[in-house]
Amino acid sequence: MKTDAPYEVKDAVSPEELAGLRLLADADLHAVAGLLEDCPVKVLVKDEVLLVPGATSQALYLVLRGRLRVHLDSLETDPVQFVETGEAVGESSLIGRKPLSVYIVADASTSVLAIERETFWSLVYAEHAVARNLLTMVIERMQANNVLVAERMRRREQHRRQTRVDALTGLRNRAALVDLLRRQMLRSAMREKPLAVLRVDIDHFRRFAREFGHPAGEEVLCTVAQILQDQARPTDIAARLDGDHRFAIILPECDENGARGVAQRLAEEVSKAVIVMPDESILPPMTVSIGIAEMRAFEKAEELLGAADHALVRARSRGRNAFSS
Repeated sequence: MKTDAPYEVKDAVSPEELAGLRLLADADLHAVAGLLEDCPVKVLVKDEVLLVPGATSQALYLVLRGRLRVHLDSLETDPVQFVETGEAVGESSLIGRKPLSVYIVADASTSVLAIERETFWSLVYAEHAVARNLLTMVIERMQANNVLVAERMRRREQHRRQTRVDALTGLRNRAALVDLLRRQMLRSAMREKPLAVLRVDIDHFRRFAREFGHPAGEEVLCTVAQILQDQARPTDIAARLDGDHRFAIILPECDENGARGVAQRLAEEVSKAVIVMPDESILPPMTVSIGIAEMRAFEKAEELLGAADHALVRARSRGRNAFSS
């Protein structure tokens, strides 16, 4: 992938093409023609990269024919902007001598006129119309860059959410849970407040999914997730673990006795839930087993989750549809 590569192709630039360039609008073309006659023309094939993030543009590129597209972060993402015939790219980087933050790629066979730095400033000083057009273009580019920055932030936030949220249930995933549990444990220790964790497992889920099918299994998972959310306080944090039928809930400022009350309500709500499929068939009632663990002094997040797992094993050994600490 090259940028500012040698210009093997030297097409002649017609007066009509010069007249169509926004930078030269209202300029005396005869006055600037001599400055532009030695500027090279580069013909880009479709999908050829002109500029990449991190590179500093060594020229102002004017699109004579074709179209360029702008990509954020990766060439695999959809373009966020197009640069049409007559428009320019690279002016902000050239003027500010700062690296670009986007990919500039040919959207089709595209010819660009490259005006290198020295010629660029000579052109600006020689013709007031060029200086005026350049100022307008730079202001518009700054506004467009603000939009691109906002779009990049939106995409990063979307990616962050996708990597921390379970796609099926909308609950947090295990990575998010562990991260939040560490923070909550530190906060609880500093405030000398209790904290408990529940480990919730849907009883006989794999057997149920084999008998009634994958869609029914997903419906059950979503129903249980919704119950966990409905029963949680605003400060509680529910998660689905490892894309499985296992869930966990962080209960800040809640001791073991309080957690037992939460576990009992959850178990009752799940057992009472009526799950109706899209074809209006009703699934058999489900139950859950729940393990309870309260944070101990100097305990780590993984240790607290492990204690809740051991409690869950004890609850399941009682025949399931039970909770234990």
